[in-house]
Amino acid sequence: MRRIYKLKNLCCPNCARRIEETIKKTKGVKSVKLNFSLGILKVESEKEIDVRRIVKSIENEVEIQEFHQKKNHLELFVLFSSLLLFAASFAFKSPYVAIFSYIISGFSVFRKTVKNVFTRSLKTIFDEYFLMSIATIGALILKEYHEAAAVMVFYRFGEYLQSLAVNKSRKSIEDLINAMPKYAWLLENGQIRKISPDKLEVGQIILVKPGEKIPIDGIIVEGKAMVDTSLVTGESFPQFFESQQEVKAGFIVKDSPLKIKVTKRYEDSTATRLVQLVEAATERKSRVEKAITIFARYYTPIVLVVAFLTWLFPVVFFNQPFKVRLYRSLVLLVISCPCALMLAVPLTYFAGLGKASKNKILIKGADLIDTLAKAKVVLFDKTGTLTEEQHEIEKIEVTGEISSEQLLRYLASIERYSNHPFAKSIVEAVGQVNYPVQNLVELPGMGIKGLVNGVEFLAGNDRLLHLENVKHPKWVCDSDQKSSIHTAVNKKFSGSVFLREKIKNSTKEAIQKLKNLGITVKMLTGDKKNSAEKVAKQLGIEFNSDLLPEEKYKILENEKKSGVIIFVGDGLNDVPSLSKADVGIAMNTADNEAALEIADVVIADGEPIKVYEAIEISRKTRRIVVENIVIAIGVKILFILLATTGTATMWQGVFADVGVALLCVLNSMRILH
Repeated sequence: MRRIYKLKNLCCPNCARRIEETIKKTKGVKSVKLNFSLGILKVESEKEIDVRRIVKSIENEVEIQEFHQKKNHLELFVLFSSLLLFAASFAFKSPYVAIFSYIISGFSVFRKTVKNVFTRSLKTIFDEYFLMSIATIGALILKEYHEAAAVMVFYRFGEYLQSLAVNKSRKSIEDLINAMPKYAWLLENGQIRKISPDKLEVGQIILVKPGEKIPIDGIIVEGKAMVDTSLVTGESFPQFFESQQEVKAGFIVKDSPLKIKVTKRYEDSTATRLVQLVEAATERKSRVEKAITIFARYYTPIVLVVAFLTWLFPVVFFNQPFKVRLYRSLVLLVISCPCALMLAVPLTYFAGLGKASKNKILIKGADLIDTLAKAKVVLFDKTGTLTEEQHEIEKIEVTGEISSEQLLRYLASIERYSNHPFAKSIVEAVGQVNYPVQNLVELPGMGIKGLVNGVEFLAGNDRLLHLENVKHPKWVCDSDQKSSIHTAVNKKFSGSVFLREKIKNSTKEAIQKLKNLGITVKMLTGDKKNSAEKVAKQLGIEFNSDLLPEEKYKILENEKKSGVIIFVGDGLNDVPSLSKADVGIAMNTADNEAALEIADVVIADGEPIKVYEAIEISRKTRRIVVENIVIAIGVKILFILLATTGTATMWQGVFADVGVALLCVLNSMRILH
């Protein structure tokens, strides 16, 4: 059996690691994965496991709850009660009020320390709770009551603010997960009933009402409606859908109900797989994260030894005051927790992944952020990547038989019935035209003809004109037959419509911004040189044309000499290059499952500007990771030096621990804005 839990208020990386390790050792557990960044625990076991008891035994403040349960406000009450008592201790000049404040704020810390001591494991004993307990009890022994209370109160206050910051950074990815439909209306035997989407079977019929999300991939069998596709494709305007059109999970029906036949299982549907990609991405660690985890294992014991020696040597060998040296050692204990590093570095990567996913960029792991940040060359496929699948009208040449406007109306009317790639481009460019069409004949490889509004009309290439004995101007033979449509009315040539590839809205901006980052941009395409050259000139980039998939692969290998290579493509023929590149980026994956599986990065809305954004987010993330490491280690080293010389106080030690952790967390959150 497989269970997924939401762990609320889990803000301690060490505790998360211990929870995962403890559950993993439990009899009957097959696998366990605790995603600290999301606060999600996944457990697969042979029998029911008391996960709640295990989690509570390690971190009592953690709530195991559903996404929509009420928050526990006890933590907030305890925090502000202890703050008020601490302030009152100065007003009444009473050490007893300070001690009371210390006990209220430190109760949960002491309880965790005792639990850890009884585990008798060095891995679990020497954590921040143990260090805080020993340091503050030592302060009480030295009659530094206000300092002991201050350390505990401000430690808890910093932890609370830290948890708020961590939860906020999780929000962008949680929003994506929560955006998935929670139910479906199943039509069965003339009845309608509510059902969980993961219980639906292929071939079943569901009803989606206006305002609801489509819960699973399928095909419309009845109805037509305007549909918001932005969650999956990023398209800002609603699209018109009707019977026999395919729809994806996550689309929102705007105005009319639709009956949809299920074509995929819930776990295989587009939106579900995108969410799974995001969840999996937060579990792939960068090299820096792994190094920090190893560092943290040795850091705390080393500082403990230093603290002990700071007290022992001066007292035993140099006859220095016992109380003074003990106080300095206690300050070192307060400083010695590695929370700032263990929390801030993974959280920075997580914030980078969250920012990217919010922008419809799904990066499959923190390790890829490091690689993206070092990008030197970006190689783009052309069709479907830099350009749209559809074409746009470049110009119209007419002979005077009919006007260009009339020609387009005739053409759009007849092209409505064609499956040619140009047909959709013409219909969309002209708009809705209701001329009646009769005696329609489509001639493969040549064109289409029929009666349009009572007029004999044909549209196609020069071969169709020759077949129908239509005399035509010289420009017909000179034109590129792959990008032009020639027309005739009543066997008389009436004009030509010239098409060109439609460059995506953000392509020019993306290429310019990539160049501004010092990145080399090139285009690789299987199209002919003439077609590729037109696009390359408009964009101002180098290109290679007439390429087979294996030739793209070889060019990519040669380019690797220049540094980290990114390949951006959208088709099945791009799969070898996507897998060979240092980072493979797939566009328009709602319609391309092979690219979705192979690519390292998925751009849901297919806009080239997102390639630039992915690199820019990755570079910013790396900068902030370095900043956080420098801040955390630099401040720790400074305060360790100050503590050993007697300059630092416990109050300052709290800042060096919780304050720096909070500062790093807030610094990480800059990525989200």
